[in-house]
Amino acid sequence: MYILQQRIENMFDKNDFKVFEDMTLPGRLELIKTNLDPKFEEIGSELMRRLEEEYQQQFYMKIAKHQRRTKNPPPDTWLAINQDKRGYKKTPHLELGLWPDRYFITFSLLADIKNRAGYYPLLKDHQDTIITEGWGVSNDHTSSDLQPATDFEKVAAHYEKVKSSDLVIGYELKVDDPLVQKGNYDQLLIDKFMKLSKFLVSFNQEVE
Repeated sequence: MYILQQRIENMFDKNDFKVFEDMTLPGRLELIKTNLDPKFEEIGSELMRRLEEEYQQQFYMKIAKHQRRTKNPPPDTWLAINQDKRGYKKTPHLELGLWPDRYFITFSLLADIKNRAGYYPLLKDHQDTIITEGWGVSNDHTSSDLQPATDFEKVAAHYEKVKSSDLVIGYELKVDDPLVQKGNYDQLLIDKFMKLSKFLVSFNQEVE
């Protein structure tokens, strides 16, 4: 374990965001594949190990390949972890990734998730925890902006009423944050991911 932890340290750095400076589709895809995907593989394997050790359950990981894009370069990139081997988008899932100006770690229930109405009561059950822990919240997984935790009740109500909306809970670390400029924040990202994972496991246990 000590050797693995040594490899994890100083893996992400502010140069990660340079992939978004290439405005062409093939150029950005190649930079993501070369510069970011190996990091996702490394940290994703560590996250999977920790998740399975903590919860004694099965998890599955997917790294975004952006294969459906034919013209515009991807505005973000990520790894996703869930508990359904058939795919993550229609199930509760966690993501760790980058927008051009920030890292993000999110737990999401997307608009077309299976058994959607079954999650509504759980949002109320976890509301106090989400607000107290200060997670950012959003109704749009395609936007980088997270609203403050104090808006969660409004965001959850919107998710119930508007069928095209998402429910996103998460954390962001912006490129201009002193932590990013200084470096060595991999453990912070891992810790935030693991803390957010309790929602994934809890929601899956409550809704079959």
